Amino acid sequence: MKVLFKTRKQRHLREMAKYLRLVFNDFFVFALLFFLGGLGLGYSNVLKQLRPGFWWAPLVALVVLAITAQVGRFATLIEDADRVFLLPKERAMHDYLVAARRYSQGLAQATQLIILFILTPFLRVTLNWSLLQVLILVVAQVLLKDALLRLDLASAYQVTGQRRMNHWLIKWGVSLIVLACGLWLTPWLAVVLSLVVDVLVADWLRRHWASQQIRWRQQIASEDNRMLGIYRFFNLFTDVPMVQGTIHRRRYLDGLLRRIPVRHDKTYLYLYSRGMLRGTEFSGLVVRLTVIGMLLLAFIQGRWLPVILTALFIYLIGFQLLPFFQQYDDVVFTHVYPLSWDQRLHSFVTLITIILSTTALLLWLVVVAVNRDWTTIGVTLLVAIVEVAYLARGYTPQRLKRAAENKG
Repeated sequence: MKVLFKTRKQRHLREMAKYLRLVFNDFFVFALLFFLGGLGLGYSNVLKQLRPGFWWAPLVALVVLAITAQVGRFATLIEDADRVFLLPKERAMHDYLVAARRYSQGLAQATQLIILFILTPFLRVTLNWSLLQVLILVVAQVLLKDALLRLDLASAYQVTGQRRMNHWLIKWGVSLIVLACGLWLTPWLAVVLSLVVDVLVADWLRRHWASQQIRWRQQIASEDNRMLGIYRFFNLFTDVPMVQGTIHRRRYLDGLLRRIPVRHDKTYLYLYSRGMLRGTEFSGLVVRLTVIGMLLLAFIQGRWLPVILTALFIYLIGFQLLPFFQQYDDVVFTHVYPLSWDQRLHSFVTLITIILSTTALLLWLVVVAVNRDWTTIGVTLLVAIVEVAYLARGYTPQRLKRAAENKG
């Protein structure tokens, strides 16, 4: 079973590396460096205004550390067919799950250390902690995450008459209690409590795993949800075949469709608009990127960083919408429409213009609300207008015409 997990892990890492190369391209890395630099500068300015004694400082640290403790899920790499083909080897699956837990530790614990490294200046300034106290809290956080992953491993087994051990209420409850004791009392107590939870769960596993059945359906569903979250992130930057959208009626948006004239040349505009409003794949992508961009701009101040971030998110949305042009190529009825390819392209360009203009307006309004520099506000608006015009009216038609010529 350890060999099986090793094989799957290697295949999984190769797949992740393939998508990561597409995500972290030169443009995105360049924008990310500016973004991290802006966050670092803003964080440094905030720390200069803080002092010991703020009542809310431990509460902020508690929320940040509790959320961080939930980051890094139990990666089992279990597949749907395993509940049939591996069922005869159920007892041997324990070695597989233990190997999966060890693999999950890497990224999960790295996340804990990075967040605590970032949080260290805040703890030392607001709580007046020494470096030793911070290091003890780091140990407590690492032990807490180890205990939570062990809880995930224990929850893979069916326990008659008991609820799931990895219930979010239990995991959040343990995290909040341990971290609250460490922040308000002493970090040494957090270490002791984390260690006690870890030892208790390990002892339960040692005594019970051999006599319990694996929750195959729950583990498969959990792993599918974990991978879907990863694929959705990759889908923000490139086309991921594993991400399939669903259809929702959304009657409350019918008013937008009534604004489209009932004319022969607007057939594709209605079709594309209807598909965008009812589908979840592309509309969800637009909404997620727009919301993320607005949240980032709400916390970013400066002269040029808001301009760069606004341009980056408009580009990401416009680029990701290009595959929607071929959304209905497999529908045979669209090929019998008495409409030319240029009319179809014109309708698509109109829709892209509306979407990008709306997104640009929302991002710009956040920049206006947060920044008081009229130069930044004006430059952001100018860049957004030029970029929307180029992406919708210039780049999109050229890209689609080139793709059609190569296909033909």
